[in-house]
Amino acid sequence: MTAVLWQASDGGSEVCLLKRSGRGWLLTGTVLTHEAEQPIEIRYAVTVDSAWTTTHVAARVAIAGSDPRELDQLGALWSATTRPSEYRNCVDVDLSFTPATNTLPIRRLDLRVGDQAEIEVAWLTWPDLDVRPIRQVYARLEENRYRYTQGDFTAELVVDDQGLVLDYEGLWRAVALA
Repeated sequence: MTAVLWQASDGGSEVCLLKRSGRGWLLTGTVLTHEAEQPIEIRYAVTVDSAWTTTHVAARVAIAGSDPRELDQLGALWSATTRPSEYRNCVDVDLSFTPATNTLPIRRLDLRVGDQAEIEVAWLTWPDLDVRPIRQVYARLEENRYRYTQGDFTAELVVDDQGLVLDYEGLWRAVALA
C-alpha cells in the first residue's frame, strides 16, 4: 500500500491510498476543499482490474451544513450492463478534484519515453459535478514525467514509480509519501 498527502494550490488537501485489491487495485481518497467559503469533504473509491481498466467508481460529496450526496451517475456508468453510447470508449474515469485518477491511464497505457496516447475518459467536473466524455492526451516525456493535455489545458506531471502524482504543475504537489 502507498499513501500520499497532496496540497492543492487553492489551499485544499487530500490523502490518497493505492493498494492491491484482489487481482487489481483500489484507489481511495479524501479531499478537503472549499467552494464559496463552504468547507467540503469529498470521498472516492476507484477499483481497477489487473490491466488498470476501471471497473467501479464511487464518490460522495459533503458540503458543510448539508447531507452527503452520493454521485450515483459515476457508479452507474461502470455498473450498468450497457453504457450510454457516448461513454462506450471510456475506459478511465477522471475525477477533476484529485490528481489521483491520472494514475489510472499512466499505469494502463504504460507508454515508453517519447510516446503519447489519446484516450477518452468519463470526466467528472468540479464544482458542478457533471459527468461527460472527453478526450485527453498523455505524453511520456521522461521516465517519471508526463505532459497531460485536455482541450486547451496542458500541465506537466511528475510521478513516482507507481504512477502517483508528486507534482501536478500549478495545481497539486505531494507533501508526504509512505
